[in-house]
Amino acid sequence: MSREAEHQDPLRKPYISLPGVTGMPDIGEILAHMPAEEQHRFESAGEFVKRLAHRIQKWRERLAEDEQPVILALLSNGSAIEVRSVGEDGHSSVVVEGVLDGAACMFVSHQASFQLLCYTQKVAPEMKRKIGFHVGGEEIEA
Repeated sequence: MSREAEHQDPLRKPYISLPGVTGMPDIGEILAHMPAEEQHRFESAGEFVKRLAHRIQKWRERLAEDEQPVILALLSNGSAIEVRSVGEDGHSSVVVEGVLDGAACMFVSHQASFQLLCYTQKVAPEMKRKIGFHVGGEEIEA
């Protein structure tokens, strides 16, 4: 993908942009100049979940009628949970409800070690489902 196409693609666009700066911004530098309250909010699991929900919504808009996004939460033992919903669990943790080996499950992780894989899946239009994102008592479906 060309650098110009990268800047037009909302999935690859950085969350923070600085006028006149190319490439990814130095997050450490930005956080060093950010007031503590804003920095605390920026680093929160709630902000992470909101950004993820927004990204999945934008991605879904570009998919074909017979496709849907799938999110897998990757576990340290190599297993993967198919995510049905993800939400904040306090300031720095996320909780996932999903399916692991055909059984319903719940997984709680600190956001720093939380890894996701997102891909698309062909599905009959009547079988499409949304993924729930829970932040501050609000539910966002994507």
